[in-house]
Amino acid sequence: MDSMKVQRLAQLASQLTETLMTAVICAQEIRSEIDSGSDGWDHADIGRTIDGPRRNSNGKIHRPLLDQATLQVTWNGKSLHLGHTRAFGLLSRLSRCPNQYVTHLDLLNDVWDNEDLSTATIRSAVRHLRRRLRDGKMGELAAAIRGHNGRYILCL
Repeated sequence: MDSMKVQRLAQLASQLTETLMTAVICAQEIRSEIDSGSDGWDHADIGRTIDGPRRNSNGKIHRPLLDQATLQVTWNGKSLHLGHTRAFGLLSRLSRCPNQYVTHLDLLNDVWDNEDLSTATIRSAVRHLRRRLRDGKMGELAAAIRGHNGRYILCL
């Protein structure tokens, strides 16, 4: 197998892993909704939403939805194309484990493929991501990305 095929297979495996992790998060959110009571919706509707993700009682999506095929983020009914950029990778990594801090080293491994970069590079990428989200009318999502002592979190 040539190196191009190996790289492509590794990329596909990474995308599949991320998709499966997103599915696990979705399943956990569904389970927590079921466990907390119906909150006004019929349990028979689970899995039958055609018009998009399940929303909470005030109509907001619990977490951003990232589409690997179109390289866009959907949040509260708005979509923004981020493209194949570090911003998309960064948001994807943070949304994989919302409400949990991600260390500088984890971001370097997952988003920058182990490149030897300074914390200033990550801070700059986070600033750029927030600006893109605000420009795309997703200011609330931009504000949910927080940093503390070299660690970052998506607070949802």
